[in-house]
Amino acid sequence: MINFNKKKILIISPHPDDEAFGCGGIIQRCRKSGGEVYVLYLTVGTTRDFSKKEKSTADQRMQEIKKVASLFGIKGYKIAFIGEKYHLKLDSIPIKDIINEIERGENISLEKIKPDILLIPPANDYNQDHRIANQASIAAARPTSGEFKSFQKTVLEYELPPNAWFLGEICSPPNFYIALEDDEFETKLKSLEFYGSQLKSSLNPLSIYGCKAQASFRGMQVGKKFAEAYFVKRLTAE
Repeated sequence: MINFNKKKILIISPHPDDEAFGCGGIIQRCRKSGGEVYVLYLTVGTTRDFSKKEKSTADQRMQEIKKVASLFGIKGYKIAFIGEKYHLKLDSIPIKDIINEIERGENISLEKIKPDILLIPPANDYNQDHRIANQASIAAARPTSGEFKSFQKTVLEYELPPNAWFLGEICSPPNFYIALEDDEFETKLKSLEFYGSQLKSSLNPLSIYGCKAQASFRGMQVGKKFAEAYFVKRLTAE
């Protein structure tokens, strides 16, 4: 059991909407417990738009972020690498630079926030940015005595809908769940609607339908209506 009471959470989100798909429930649970939530987005850029606009600029994506941050009550956020040079190209950046940004970047980082809980993207994902972000996060959160760098007692790897099929034969099952109340799940869905430029058709995992299907399946595994699933990388008893 994780105590969220007045805890600080830092979410490493490769792109805007990853934090909502993967952590929308745990964000609310932390906020309800008097905690603070921060998000480090690694990259934002012009991207294909799945609404009628067909394309969304980085500025438009930033407006989506602001709406979601307000909805969830996110304390602070930052975009580490802005622009077309980096968007969907994190594998072109030296991984040490990404590690440094997560570990000790300005304003939003492990050293600046000193979070109690670190939430990181999945390793088993077809998206190259997600895989690189996972590797960099693991390195940044390496074990330490806490004397020279902040130490996160809890590190969880969140789940994204595309994981439902990618590398399924070698994925371990989740080992930590957050059951979601109806109102929490509705707020999570609303956050995804704010990221409307990235929502896809109901036949795609990255859709409202995909989110409902995954949450229902994870909920069924723990005897609840809806749930989010996580993979424990480190969990230290207090």
